[in-house]
Amino acid sequence: MIRKQPTEDSYVLLHGISWEMYEGILEALGEYHLRHTYDRGALEMRSLLHSVQWKDYMRLLEVLGDRSLRHTYDDGELELMSPRKDHDWIKRFVGRMIEHIAISFDIEVQCIGSTTLTGKAVHKGFQPDEAYYVANEAAVRGKKSYEPDVDPPPDLLLEVDVTNSSLDRMPGFAALKINEVWRHDAELTRFYRLTSTGDYESIDRSLAFPFIGPSDIDRQLNKLEEFSENTVLRELIKELRPRLNKTTNE
Repeated sequence: MIRKQPTEDSYVLLHGISWEMYEGILEALGEYHLRHTYDRGALEMRSLLHSVQWKDYMRLLEVLGDRSLRHTYDDGELELMSPRKDHDWIKRFVGRMIEHIAISFDIEVQCIGSTTLTGKAVHKGFQPDEAYYVANEAAVRGKKSYEPDVDPPPDLLLEVDVTNSSLDRMPGFAALKINEVWRHDAELTRFYRLTSTGDYESIDRSLAFPFIGPSDIDRQLNKLEEFSENTVLRELIKELRPRLNKTTNE
């Protein structure tokens, strides 16, 4: 998908920002031409900042704490994003699909949601829409926090691109060695796997769930125009069960 570059006057609006958090954000990013407006918990600020040092990016993450803020950091370029309802609805439903499949077919997974993933050596960081351990679930079982230099990377990332972004996030995923990415661009879903050359290539079947393909995701999303989410999920499991049996026997 071709992304449109935002202008230098593109802004993001954050709600529920306490005064203390606002002061912390200013301390971390104030020197980067942070044009902004703060009014009773609502912070409107420039969405794209340049030449942000790694230490200041780490300070920002510390200030934000557990607060969810979708972003990408790529070797000094910091982009902040404010997802819309349609973005969050799609990513949560696809996430429900993954989790429902895992439960129904007894596949061990650990969802770490939108945990910020960082790599100091490559100066990259991002907050995915959803992230899952599947093949490496046992390696992180029971861990309550993500340790970038200790834990394996998640096996699967889910990304929903309803609004445009200025930065191509895929090189960041590759740098952190994310093996599989599902991307939905408000029209189509595509599955990608990381190759030995460090690039991503499109695949017809998931690596984590080899009995499902991108068209299965799109078909379920289209059904939501007529049926409830729970109805769609129940029918999906009925549809996938014969495929799972076939895959298991191959």
